[in-house]
Amino acid sequence: MEKYNWGIIGTGTISNLFAEGLTTLDHACIYAVGSRNQATAASFAEKWQISQVYDSYEILFADPEVDVVYIGTPHNFHFQNVRDALNAGKHVLCEKPFTLNGVEARELVALARQKNLFLMDAMWNRFQPWFQVVSDLLKEERLGELLHFKADLSFRFDVGAEHRIYNRNLGGGSLLDLGVYPIALASAFMGKPTEIKSMAHLYHTGVDDQVSMLFGYTSGATAELGCSSRYLSKNNATIHGSRGFIEIHGMIIRPEKITIHEQGQEIVEIEMPYTSNAYQYEAQAVMEMLEQGNTEHPLMPLDETIEIMDTMDEIRASIRVAYPGE
Repeated sequence: MEKYNWGIIGTGTISNLFAEGLTTLDHACIYAVGSRNQATAASFAEKWQISQVYDSYEILFADPEVDVVYIGTPHNFHFQNVRDALNAGKHVLCEKPFTLNGVEARELVALARQKNLFLMDAMWNRFQPWFQVVSDLLKEERLGELLHFKADLSFRFDVGAEHRIYNRNLGGGSLLDLGVYPIALASAFMGKPTEIKSMAHLYHTGVDDQVSMLFGYTSGATAELGCSSRYLSKNNATIHGSRGFIEIHGMIIRPEKITIHEQGQEIVEIEMPYTSNAYQYEAQAVMEMLEQGNTEHPLMPLDETIEIMDTMDEIRASIRVAYPGE
C-alpha cells in the first residue's frame, strides 16, 4: 500500500483522537491541519508533528499533496466543509453526524458520485473488531430470527447553554451527537425502520437533551433506543433473537467484549481488546478503499448514511427540533 497524506480540519477533541489513531498506521501521514485559528492550528501541528499548517480550510483543500481530508468540525459546518473538499477534488471522511439532515446528505452523496471521489460517514465502531464478529454471528443465524434490538448512549453534560451540545446554531442536541450511534447500529443489524415513535425532553435552547425511540420493522421486529445529555446510562446494547441474545458490553462506540447467550447452550464470552484508541481502524479502512480505487466502503455505504439522516429527520420533526435555515 502506498502512503496517504491526510489533511485534518478542525482541532477539537475528536480531531485529536483521530490524529492519535493515524499515528499508529504505517501508510498514513498527518500531512496538514487547517483551522480558522492560526494559534490553534499551530498547537495541533506541534502536538502531532504536522508539517503543513493552514489558517484556512480552503488552502488545505487546494494543497495538491493532500490525498484525503478528515473533517472534525462542529456539526453545522459538515455540509459546507465536505462540499468544498469534494469540489477541490479531495476524498473525504466526515465525522458524525454526517450532515444536519437528509437533504444535505443527498447533495453531498450526489456530488461525490459525480466526481468519482471517496466519501464516508466516520461511523468508527463499524470498523472495530467486535462489529465483524457480531455481524458474522447474525449471518450464521446463531440467534435465530432477529426480534429486538436495544441500545442507549447517554452522558450527563454539566455544561452551560453556550456549549455545542445545547447550541442550535452548532447543530446541538443529544440526537445528532449521541443518538446517531444507536440508530446506526439498529440500521446495521435490523435494517431500515418502517415505523418510528419517539418522545423527548427539550433544553431551554430548543434542542433535545433526552430522546427515547421505538422502531418497527416489516418483519415485526422492534428496536428500543435512547440518548441523552442529562443522564448517564450503561451505554451498551443487546440483540435479541428467537434462540438467544448477544450482549455488547461497554460503550457502543467502542465495546471490547460480547457475550453470546444461546438457549440451551453454555454462555460464550468473547474479549476483543484494542490497540491504540480504535480510531485507526476506520482510517485504515478508508486507505484500503483508496488503494482499491473504490469510492464507498461496503460497511458504511452512502445510501445507508442517507437513510440514517432521514430517520433522524423524522424523529426531529416529531419532537419539534429544527435548526436555523431548515
